[in-house]
Amino acid sequence: MTCTPHPATFRLLDGYVGWDRSPDGSEPGTAGIVGFDEPAGIRLAYRGGAPEGPTRKQLLPWFPDPRLAPACGPCGWYLLVPAERRLLRRGACGDAFGPVWPSACDPGLLRRPVCVAARGHRLAVVESDRVLVWRREGDQLAGVIRVRRPVRAALGPGDEVLVATRGSTDLRRFDSAGGRKGVLRTGVRGEVVGLRVGDDRTVWLLADDGTRLRVHRGGHGRPFRTATLDELAGALTPSALTSADEDGFRLDEKGPDGPEIHCHTWQGLPRDPVPPRTDTYLTGGSYLTTLIDSGESRCRWHRVRVDAEVPAGTSVGVGIVVTEDGRYEQSDWQTPAPGITDFLVDQPPGRFLRLRLRLTGDGGATPVVRRIRLDFPRVTSADLLPPAFRQDPAADDFTERFLSLFDATLAEVDRVVERYPALLDPAGVPDRVLPWLAGLLGLSFEAGWDARTRRALLAAAPELYRRRGTPWALREAVRIVFGVTPVIDELAGDRRWAQLRAAVGCAPPAHAQGLGSVRLFGRSASRFRVGGSALGAAPLRAFGAPDSDPLTAHAHRFRVLLPAGPADTRALRRLVERQAPAHTVASVRTGGTGFVVGSRSTVGVDTAFVPLPPPVLGGDSPLRLNRDGVLGPGPRGPRRGVGVGVVSAVGVHTRVS
Repeated sequence: MTCTPHPATFRLLDGYVGWDRSPDGSEPGTAGIVGFDEPAGIRLAYRGGAPEGPTRKQLLPWFPDPRLAPACGPCGWYLLVPAERRLLRRGACGDAFGPVWPSACDPGLLRRPVCVAARGHRLAVVESDRVLVWRREGDQLAGVIRVRRPVRAALGPGDEVLVATRGSTDLRRFDSAGGRKGVLRTGVRGEVVGLRVGDDRTVWLLADDGTRLRVHRGGHGRPFRTATLDELAGALTPSALTSADEDGFRLDEKGPDGPEIHCHTWQGLPRDPVPPRTDTYLTGGSYLTTLIDSGESRCRWHRVRVDAEVPAGTSVGVGIVVTEDGRYEQSDWQTPAPGITDFLVDQPPGRFLRLRLRLTGDGGATPVVRRIRLDFPRVTSADLLPPAFRQDPAADDFTERFLSLFDATLAEVDRVVERYPALLDPAGVPDRVLPWLAGLLGLSFEAGWDARTRRALLAAAPELYRRRGTPWALREAVRIVFGVTPVIDELAGDRRWAQLRAAVGCAPPAHAQGLGSVRLFGRSASRFRVGGSALGAAPLRAFGAPDSDPLTAHAHRFRVLLPAGPADTRALRRLVERQAPAHTVASVRTGGTGFVVGSRSTVGVDTAFVPLPPPVLGGDSPLRLNRDGVLGPGPRGPRRGVGVGVVSAVGVHTRVS
């Protein structure tokens, strides 16, 4: 506890409470400082017309210039030269850019290219009215996507191509051959200026609404929401692109002997290394508050505390003046030494206080003032001393200021003690604290889980631990992480052997099988046995030993059934393995495009009644004869069926249907 007899009154200046600005924001003496409406705090303004929020330069490693796209390899890059209708490629660090197609092999398909995208061995070039997609790094043209006014494209895992068009933030979905797969509604405002797809199929969208750049994340079945720069950096690996201007671009890469800098023009030619610009921010700014009213006449203002982040090369200067009627002279200002952000008010009593803030920087960095706290009236431990110690005004003032040092230290200790319970609240801590809080509870997070999922897991951890190893705990964990409730199918309930479920002297339940209701060694119904099973009453199984089925096929085994598989099935299996009891064996089954009659399927859970896809011989997912297709009569075959023993050429006399 502190020695303060009464709680102190204080005023806060921050983005939540306000900065005590005039209604029109035009206080005299305020210039070069922005961020009054941002929770992060106020800072020096950007030089020129840069928008609020993250700058284009900060986002370059993840959303490069539309003429650039990372290629295969740690140093591979594609460079589009629209004026020359050429596409260049660089394969290794330090190599020069060369044409993807030599002059003799150039297909001449590029007409008005505007953007390039790449992923693995696939390559896409956006033109004014179409998108060209290649495989094998440009050796094989996979398809031409016809779409109106495309501006950006991104290649997703598998064979998906996302295309953004001018005037809309909705994304058109295609396959590499140009087949339409639907539209992904984002609900984002502005113009799409960057598009990426992560390995977990999360779509990252950079939009410009005219005032600032915003990063959004979402995907199939997941609504789009605003993401921070830290979330973007944690999900996607940044590229080596550090700057780009009208003259060219710069790559900061890792060479065999350490960091290497390579600069190129927009024609792919090397140029001398150019140092990055350091004049991002203004070098100075000031802010003057209105008259802050304490509501108490002849108030003795106590303390000023500035919560600020001051990088090297920057500074924060504070000045205050106290007045009773709002009038004061320039000589009345109290200005502490440079760098002091916590000091006592050494001013005559007065009802009003005005604060002046001055920020300076070197152009490459800016100080950020998150909050300013003004304490009043002056209340210290000196109020607990006998009156005999406070008779001399000069000595009393020294005693108050001296004891304030100890009061401040004790107040900080009290603040830590008061705020400690908030550190254990998953809903209140910052995102960066969530892994530390999970470590206290013995939890581990996957890299792709967002902050909302992590908070939900931490909030449910006590109940999950209490019921760990039960079907409810497994269902709840999957629901929190993947947003879908699975069905837990325990195989022990499907066995056909006799069971004793009721104690001696107790009536068995209606569904239980006990002695007298089933024969211990009757006809087998779990698998067909010659002489031991009725025809049509048991399935045929050509694996394992029938005598070991109770232990190897049913005991301590269960299935997790989901109607539609999540984006990352491997992460789902890892989660099920961690949540399942150690003595059990779990398997995961997710819904697909259909199911095969005769195999184990739970209708409505992991199955769907849909038309079969058209059969195709060859390709990425070829069908298998006698399993996925049926041979029917062809143009030269018989009218009905395929004759056994008659010459039947697939594709001539027969067809796959």
